Amino acid sequence: MNLNNIFNNYQRFFKEHIIANPKFKWYPRIVWTISFAWAGTLVIQSVPYYTAIGKGETAYKAGDYAEAEEQFKIALSESQHFSTTDLRCAKALNNLAELYRTEARYKEAEPLYLASARIGEQLPSHCEEYAIGVSNLASFYRDVGRYIESEKQFKLALQIWDRCIKKPNDIKRAAIISGLGKLYRDQGKFKAAEDLYKQALTIKTKALGANDLEIAAVLDNLGGVYRDEGKYADSEQLYKRALFIDQTALGPFHPYVATDQNNLAGLYRDRHRLSEAEPLYQQALATRIRVLGPTHPLIAKTLTGLAEMRRAQGKPIEAENLLLKAIAIQTKSLGPKHPDLATTYDVLGMLYLSEHKYIGAKTALAKSLNIRQALLPADHPDIAASLSHLNSI
Repeated sequence: MNLNNIFNNYQRFFKEHIIANPKFKWYPRIVWTISFAWAGTLVIQSVPYYTAIGKGETAYKAGDYAEAEEQFKIALSESQHFSTTDLRCAKALNNLAELYRTEARYKEAEPLYLASARIGEQLPSHCEEYAIGVSNLASFYRDVGRYIESEKQFKLALQIWDRCIKKPNDIKRAAIISGLGKLYRDQGKFKAAEDLYKQALTIKTKALGANDLEIAAVLDNLGGVYRDEGKYADSEQLYKRALFIDQTALGPFHPYVATDQNNLAGLYRDRHRLSEAEPLYQQALATRIRVLGPTHPLIAKTLTGLAEMRRAQGKPIEAENLLLKAIAIQTKSLGPKHPDLATTYDVLGMLYLSEHKYIGAKTALAKSLNIRQALLPADHPDIAASLSHLNSI
């Protein structure tokens, strides 16, 4: 039921049961009149907010980020009419922050996340919005490579949920544990990540069915863990299923579909199935450029994957150009200390090593190692890989 219908019902109830009711004397009628008038005012004030939130969320899911930003900004502006500790204000801040995180506009996202979290702390303890906001802040910290802060916030979100919400099989809790699983995968804790993804998949499948978009996201992430663990057949099966779900629901040119294509292409590249990887990389790159713009860090990820393939095809000059372009994008959008940038430097270093360009190889591999040692635990497999690569020079 929309807000206009709610307000119309208020008016009808007020007319039939208060104004036309002879049982009510004048003074109760005044009290009821004031109460209903105030309620009606609140409903009317909320209409623009909820309209904008709804339109923004629809646009965001469709990959229309410009429209989503416009609507979320309207919702945030409308929320200023409410209390500064109102749930609606926290939601507007959080939605806009999530959009900026998706677009890699991290400097704009962080203050919005923090403002939303501050409001969430003041909401009633049973409010889900606080736990969700903390989880989204944790995802932001993970994306920018601040892993210690990310894990702290994910665990806090779970603690809030389990202590206050007490819905262990809710899909929103599944989203939190899935986010923590992604962090553990980034940290090289593959078994812990796999266990969390399986928990999330069980909860979401039971609640949503096997073909929901949220299922596709978990399948994609679990497929990534299987790829890391060398379970390539299992990984391929999950990647393909995620791609089918997303394409069916969203069409061929959505950023979620591009992510599925990029992941499957990477798996095919690892398995030397280069002719299958090529069209997937090209489709993913075209979609990401069209939707996200040419300087988004996801563009750099696709360029790095393509570069690895060009190296395997014996095209080192093309590979180097792609990697240098990826490094420029990542340095500008992610800063000089990010694990994705470390990965690209590592690929560049190995390219130079294969061409016997030892000075360039040592420089690139050292940069990769320095970034990884600054961000990752000492036993992370990426650090071991960097040390091995450097020692091979």
